[in-house]
Amino acid sequence: MRSFSLTAVVPATALLLVATAAAISPAHADESFGDWRGLWINRFEYNPNSVASIQSRIENAAAMGITDVLWQVRGQADALYDSGFETPAQSWNQTIDPLQVAIDTAHANGVRLHAWLNTMPVWNGTTAPQDPNHVFYNTDPSFRVTDINGNLEPIDGGYVKINHVLPEVQQHLNNVVSDLATNYDLDGVHLDYIRWLGPGAGSSEGFRPDWNYLPHDDDAHALYLQQTGLDATDGSTFAKREAYRTWVEGRITDLVTTVGQTVNAIESDSGRTIKLSAAVWNNPTTASNQYLQDYRTWLEQDLLDVAIPMVYLSENNRYLMDGFLDDIFATPTNTDVSIGLGTYLHTNSGGGVDETITQMQQVYDDGRAASLTYYGYGSLLDGSTLSSQRRDAVVDWYAGLPSPVEPPRAALAAGSVVIDGFDTAGDNGYFDSNIDTAFQTTGLNPGSSAAQTSDVGHYSEGSQRLSIDADGAWTIRHLSGGADPAGNAPIVTEGFVGFWLKTETPGISVQIALDDPVSADRGVPQQLIADGQWRLYEWDLEDDSQWLGWVNGDGAITGPTATIDSIFFTGEGDAEVYLDTVAYNSEGSLFAPVVAGDYDGDGVVSPSDYLVWRNSYGRAGSGHAADGNEDGVVDAADYSTWRDALAGPANAVPEPCTALIGVIAIGMVIAIRRA
Repeated sequence: MRSFSLTAVVPATALLLVATAAAISPAHADESFGDWRGLWINRFEYNPNSVASIQSRIENAAAMGITDVLWQVRGQADALYDSGFETPAQSWNQTIDPLQVAIDTAHANGVRLHAWLNTMPVWNGTTAPQDPNHVFYNTDPSFRVTDINGNLEPIDGGYVKINHVLPEVQQHLNNVVSDLATNYDLDGVHLDYIRWLGPGAGSSEGFRPDWNYLPHDDDAHALYLQQTGLDATDGSTFAKREAYRTWVEGRITDLVTTVGQTVNAIESDSGRTIKLSAAVWNNPTTASNQYLQDYRTWLEQDLLDVAIPMVYLSENNRYLMDGFLDDIFATPTNTDVSIGLGTYLHTNSGGGVDETITQMQQVYDDGRAASLTYYGYGSLLDGSTLSSQRRDAVVDWYAGLPSPVEPPRAALAAGSVVIDGFDTAGDNGYFDSNIDTAFQTTGLNPGSSAAQTSDVGHYSEGSQRLSIDADGAWTIRHLSGGADPAGNAPIVTEGFVGFWLKTETPGISVQIALDDPVSADRGVPQQLIADGQWRLYEWDLEDDSQWLGWVNGDGAITGPTATIDSIFFTGEGDAEVYLDTVAYNSEGSLFAPVVAGDYDGDGVVSPSDYLVWRNSYGRAGSGHAADGNEDGVVDAADYSTWRDALAGPANAVPEPCTALIGVIAIGMVIAIRRA
């Protein structure tokens, strides 16, 4: 996986999201479905001359869990970045580099940024470009399309096409891609309008593009003759017209192929990963017939990393979805397919938020797509009531998906051995005796109990809940293995032994008792911190000052091995205490220092921590790795904790007794198709 650029930027205020849990019933989609959450942001949705505008778009997207932004940098053969091959867009005053700002902001917020290029359009409007160096004016050869009558395509308010069949044009487009991918730390290159833009033809031609308006310049004809031996000027029969159309279609596939080779070469030279993606028509049959976009071949030959069919359907034509999906996935491929949803069509009168969620669920339940991508930014993040409601609903929907295993908030050092984790329902491990079994247990009423629960967990999903019903002072000797050394797991008497406890009841103390092996010693008592957070209580097995003699004990752990006899608790009145992660570490403390924002527990605040936050966004309760402020919910405030830690110096590591409970590392594998 490639390294991210972590250039610091001035962060804008994160968009705060109020998410409520939404129950859905996923059918059979992969748990990686949410690993790509794409969003198109077009060139009209940001101000290329404003750092704040660019930052806010990226940060808003990041705050709702978007992972991949398709950021438009080329609209009409011009550049919204520092280009060595094309003229600056007329809307850009060149006081800042908008693409660099976008990349820096994206990477600082854990978002992958893909440069979005309109591939075929050479201009759009009713007047020609102002800059005489624009490729619109290129000669020898002209980059514009000439029809069968020798007329250049007119400027009539729509897109004017580039003549993609010419080798010079294909080389130019590859130069544009190479320039971008070499000089900017992109995560991807995204091709849009990588198809014939019309005009189309009638039913007598199978709705194929009108032969008369295909590229009919001398250079195109000469290349066709050279490659096929056929005469492109002869359109006397459908078969002859169709042969030329098929060749023109193939030249689009040639372009996709060479762009992929260009990207691969840059990946190889730089050691970076750059995904090549393309927006394609909503189904491959129409794509080929009407737009000369043969993306079946692209899928078969894995010419892309990600194909994004633009399945833009309103409420009234949602019935087309299943047929489109069947057509798309009829082609075997290793290419990821992310279904593009036209959320901009889901207006208040067009189904609104419910229509968006219905279509998301429909794609998910189908089970064949890798992910979803949304068009566009305004429909989710323009601040309107509808977009805000849609944003929150989308966040809630993802929060309800099965996610990759989330690292628990467990600051358990490497090398530690867990004796009891209480993760199996109904299984109390070694601590399976009734809470009032030992004769040293006093002051409890009959309602007191110790039982495994899956509602609260420190290291993972479960713990043991001690429910204490008492009218006055009490003592509990909570037996392990019936207090029989033969019924317990031996521990090496080096390093530390301990456990994590959580309570909101003040005035409780705890100490561990060990059989060593024929005598017994207890650790010095420790007062529980009654703050409702998981706290570590441990004793150094090699430090005699931390041990008190008990039954024939001498106040020191002297044998090569020992076993846990029990855990003693003392307190007064009713209480509730959770016990979890009973463990020892022969190499040192059980505690692994925590860095604020290090949600994946690798000791470094990095963009990978953002994935942990995103996967658990909206979840409530204790024990979530990305609950950076430990307020019981993973929300935008925890995103800010990570973002601020990423942008600034590392926080000092607190002492174990007052530390945030941290994260154990898990492997987060993100599939990369490119070598």
